[in-house]
Amino acid sequence: MIIRRLFHVLIMLCLLGASVPEERVIKLVTLEYPPYEFQGKNGPSGIAVELVREVFRRIEQPYIIEILPWGRAIREVEIGRYDGIFTIYKTPQRLTFLDYADELLIEQSIALFTLRKNNIHFDGRLNSLAPYRVAVMHKVSYGSEIDTALKRGVFENVVTTDTGKKSFELLLADRVEVVVINRLGALEIIKQLGIEDLVAEVPSYRYEIPSYIAFSKTRTLDKTRMEVEQTLREIKKDGTYDKILQEYLKHYNKEQSIYDTSPQTGKAVEERS
Repeated sequence: MIIRRLFHVLIMLCLLGASVPEERVIKLVTLEYPPYEFQGKNGPSGIAVELVREVFRRIEQPYIIEILPWGRAIREVEIGRYDGIFTIYKTPQRLTFLDYADELLIEQSIALFTLRKNNIHFDGRLNSLAPYRVAVMHKVSYGSEIDTALKRGVFENVVTTDTGKKSFELLLADRVEVVVINRLGALEIIKQLGIEDLVAEVPSYRYEIPSYIAFSKTRTLDKTRMEVEQTLREIKKDGTYDKILQEYLKHYNKEQSIYDTSPQTGKAVEERS
């Protein structure tokens, strides 16, 4: 009799536990790429991080964000150790293992940087950079134009780095002549290193690339992905999206091209596009 009662109690406890399932925590991964995402004093921070936080707050979905080297981050989400990744560009290869939220997370601008002392000849075509040593980041996509140029060997000497900061350190050491990088991220690195007077943006090149949040195909997160898409649209419509962007971008909006096309005067000339 006692055994039967204990058995009934165990069944009831199991049923109660099953009726209140633990809510899944979505594990997101990104890279160290100021000002979009970076490790702050109180955890991950940055423009893209704040946008993601607002989206997940509104859909009431628990989440964590971790920062890893980009190549590792992509591998980890591909095999399903992480649920999602941002800010990531779309490429045919990535579409094989990622389900992208169709709504744009943030648009990024790719630019070229060099030392002011360098006499870089660039006529607007990437093949004019063929003679120069070019730094790019490992596993980072720069959009179809530059990705195709890299794949076809347009640049004769390519140096791969793990971070944008490392690319600029190689530039300062005269180990490369050109750095290919996200423009806003470059301005942040230049400011951190205090090299505004040494480094210049190569004029006549800007390439806009949409970046997204995407989810591992191994994790079955279609519902979450669709909620993220819808909520991104909502925060853009109600003004929250622009408010977050402007809060981070306000001092960058005053930046002009820092490329010095007049060595005699030392004055920077504004780039027009």
